[in-house]
Amino acid sequence: MIKHNFSTLFIFVLLLSSQAIWGQKNFQKRNFADMYDYNKTQLHPLFQCYHDKDSSSLLFYQIDYSELTYNTESKDIHKARVHIYYEIYYNYKAKNLLDSGSVFLTDTANYKLDNSSIGFFNIPISYPNSYVVYLKVTDLNSKNNIEKILDINKTDHYNAQNFYLKGDDNLPLLQSYVNKMQPFQLISQQNQDNYINIRYFEPNNIIARPPMLSPGNVNRIIRADTNYIVQFNEGYSNLIKLQDQGYYFFYFKQKPNEGYTLFQFASHFPYVTNPMQMLMPLRYISSKKEFIKLFKSKNKKVAIEQFWIKISGGKERAKSMIKLYYNRVQNANIFFTSDKEGWMTDRGMIYIIYGAPDIVYHDAKMETWKYGGSNSSQKISFDFYKSDNPFTTNEYILQRNINYALSWNKAIEIWRR
Repeated sequence: MIKHNFSTLFIFVLLLSSQAIWGQKNFQKRNFADMYDYNKTQLHPLFQCYHDKDSSSLLFYQIDYSELTYNTESKDIHKARVHIYYEIYYNYKAKNLLDSGSVFLTDTANYKLDNSSIGFFNIPISYPNSYVVYLKVTDLNSKNNIEKILDINKTDHYNAQNFYLKGDDNLPLLQSYVNKMQPFQLISQQNQDNYINIRYFEPNNIIARPPMLSPGNVNRIIRADTNYIVQFNEGYSNLIKLQDQGYYFFYFKQKPNEGYTLFQFASHFPYVTNPMQMLMPLRYISSKKEFIKLFKSKNKKVAIEQFWIKISGGKERAKSMIKLYYNRVQNANIFFTSDKEGWMTDRGMIYIIYGAPDIVYHDAKMETWKYGGSNSSQKISFDFYKSDNPFTTNEYILQRNINYALSWNKAIEIWRR
């Protein structure tokens, strides 16, 4: 089990912005593909912004110690060193840097341990504005690094970034989902109401359709199944446990259409741990007849294994294909979960079938994914547009086109050789 603990900040250096030195990095044309490719970088940090004050906010981070390189200082001392660098802009097109800073972390206590570090630092951003924060995390021993981009919404006191979760170990939970009956507190220190309202919605189980087909009914009618309240004292809720799968929308009575959404998905999410979790993503590479047969099988584990052997042409290839496919399913859950599990989304579907994109362009309204190098005959591009979804900021809808049919069919054939 991964253990988490708060880090001690070794050095914090604030680098003030200077228009003469710093300029816009043209984020709209910067390749952020490493964010979605576990093979391109050893580092996979998590970040989350929380607005605790009017003139500044907290930026929580989580770094996996097992991904760091430890240098041997002496016989019994091994040291890891991490540099977190940030830059703040008003938007993706802004020419001037608002602020920048660095955090340096060291660790000598977690060498060869499967633990992670959770910490935070302040960034100087104020209401009522939106921001873009560029982050670069570097393992100073190995020189491995990763770049990330965060969209910050500080336009009011009620949107999702005015909340964060804290587990029963008093540490932040840097994801928008919890397991069944996992205890947590919801915190919003900018709001001092005595109660917070909750709307419960049943799970969204609509699976993405192939890219050459229409998306179906994306404007589905959403009605809450249950409404209730929990106590909220001095910015902290009582300890809460969620029983049912689905999503829970927390909001204050002043702004009933703005708040924080927390999800409960399948057991052990985002990982694939049981036959039903293995079966459902096969909808992308199976025929309707094959899928129905799998779904109705009494022993789904055996049926799934036989399906993979059949389409792979043998047990050895089936083993490698199973590993590749479900690693992509799990990664899709980590990267693209919105109001449904990540593998069900448009980005999740493309990621599973085509793999991690070679190029990712990202801005406030869309992402463009590109596959194939300059000399490749298999070049293809997908545009995903950010949805105005009240429950998540991570839903992107694919711009579908009939011209994707040939590429899609070829990709499916590769899985089914």
